[in-house]
Amino acid sequence: MGTYGSDIQSAIAAEIKAETAAIGWKQADLAKATNMQASTLHRYLSGARDIPMPAFAGIASALGLSMVELAQRAERRLESGEEAS
Repeated sequence: MGTYGSDIQSAIAAEIKAETAAIGWKQADLAKATNMQASTLHRYLSGARDIPMPAFAGIASALGLSMVELAQRAERRLESGEEAS
């Protein structure tokens, strides 16, 4: 079992991946929509790097969500024990 910080980061990454897939995008599409290097986004979503707040805000916006909505969805994912991929 990890710490809450690493667990919520994993849940956020999993939620971003799920939301990206739900709108039919690949990671490259999300990277383009956020003006982020694809390799940087990949590091965030793989857990190699924590997602900084400005990047999180841009990702949420690109997905049509507020930061709060995205964080709440990740929190529910974490509470339900749903696999973070």
